[in-house]
Amino acid sequence: MSRNTKKKIVIAEDDDAILELVTIRLELAGYHAIGARTGFQALERVRSTQPDALILDIGLPQLDGFGVLAQLGRRVETMPVCMLTARHSSSDVRRAILMGARAYLTKPFNDQSLVDRVARLFEKPKSSGDVWQL
Repeated sequence: MSRNTKKKIVIAEDDDAILELVTIRLELAGYHAIGARTGFQALERVRSTQPDALILDIGLPQLDGFGVLAQLGRRVETMPVCMLTARHSSSDVRRAILMGARAYLTKPFNDQSLVDRVARLFEKPKSSGDVWQL
């Protein structure tokens, strides 16, 4: 990816080690990663940086990932969201997808799976209900 086309991705993750791992892995893959440690900070980063995508943990302090999705509203139609969370119940997956998330990846995750999932966020969905998960 050239410098001019580097995609910006906000990573909302409260675990410092995971945030650092995801940031480094995405930077090595050619993305510009912007960290956020709380739900409110994630919203601020989205508003101030106008990212191309959002990687979002559900278990964020102050405002959880579902709250962030609710606050983003229709914005998720133009800014793809990948949930990256330890929560893997079918009700959590369903809720995230219904709220607009395009992908759902559970922790622990494989580095290559993360990069592949992020790359797929920028592909055009085959249909309006097309979602990549787990």
